[in-house]
Order: sequence, then C-alpha cells, then structure tokens
Amino acid sequence: MIPSHRPSAPAWVAALLGALMCQASGEEGASGAPVPLLSEEELTNYPFSIPVDETPPKVEEMSVGEQFILDSQRSDIEDLVARKLGVLYMKRSREDLPTLQRLVDGGHIPTSRTKDWQSLGIVFGDILAEELDLRWVIYEDELGKSRALQFGKTLSFVFPVTMFSKRVQFGQSINILDVYRKVEAEVAGFAAHEAAKVRYADNERRLRGDGDEDYLPPDP
Repeated sequence: MIPSHRPSAPAWVAALLGALMCQASGEEGASGAPVPLLSEEELTNYPFSIPVDETPPKVEEMSVGEQFILDSQRSDIEDLVARKLGVLYMKRSREDLPTLQRLVDGGHIPTSRTKDWQSLGIVFGDILAEELDLRWVIYEDELGKSRALQFGKTLSFVFPVTMFSKRVQFGQSINILDVYRKVEAEVAGFAAHEAAKVRYADNERRLRGDGDEDYLPPDP
C-alpha cells in the first residue's frame, strides 16, 4: 500500500481560516449551534483531507543492461573483500554477513564513496534474495525507477541498494546482522499479510458455495 501523508495546514491557510472564524464569532450556524473557534495552533495542526494517489507502482524484470550493472557492482565488493580480507569466495548467503561486517568495521569503504556503499547494498540484497525468497526487479513510481527486491508477485518490496549509503549519509553506525534481522521480520510480515488474504478469499469461496463447510476465522 502506498502510504498517505497529512501535512499541516500552511500558515496562510491558518491565517485565512482564523480571520473567517473571527468574523463568524457571535454568529450562529445554519443549525442554530454556535460556530466553534479554533486557536492558531489548532488551525495549523488541523488534519485537512487531501487526495491520496493509490496508483500502484510499475514492476519490470531487469534488462540485460541492468543485470550487467548489478554484476559489475557485485564484482567491486568481491574484489575489495579479496584484497582487504583475503576472502576469495563469497557464498551469497547468510554466512557472508560476518565478512561484510568486517569490511565495514575495518573502514575499507570511505564514507564519501556512495557508489561503493550501494554496491555493498547489492551484495547484501543478494543474501536477502537467497535467504528470504525475494527477487530483483525494477520498481517504478512517481519518484522514478529503483532496483528492488520483490516478495513473490505481490506489491511488497525491500530496497537494499541504499540501506547502507543512507545510514552513512546520516552518520549512523552499521550493524549488518541487525539490518538483516529487521528485513527478515519485515518479510515475515509480508508473508503473514498474504496468508491472511488467502484465508479471507477461501472464506468467501466457502460462503458462496457449500454452507456446511467450516468458516475459518481470520488470524489475529
């Protein structure tokens, strides 16, 4: 689901509504009830309804060129791991997480090298794909295209490419196992959501069919 946001009313809106409310003070509405007055703070924070764009993202398979770029960035990290840590082969599984942590802890990727941190995100994404049954796709919405991991054929996605570069950008420490566990929990949530949808669909099918069949209550 595409998240919706409710921004606070701009200052000019608050001022305008405040003036209108002041003008209306002492008068009564059409129902005879007095018109309520709101403070400036209440007007500023009033949750004005705005239309929400529910357009689903466009999802595409990766082209040959996009696959080549991923492979190139994978090779950059694998070469760095070989040179700095002496690890000549990476399994692209959970077993590689300590190796990636050593790369981070050793300061082998300068904070200014955003592309290298994104390459690390790609290698980490390969581990997520292998361990959590995800697949690389191209995700496109109103903000543009991104490389993402998709859960099955659903509209649930993980975006590993910038997971570490953003943390570096904001001066946060990086615990790769911690990040892995958070994504693992998120994907478990995806699976639970899809399982609940299947149960509801099964219940609807039963209710339309044989009324003697047991009703399956939704998971709590």
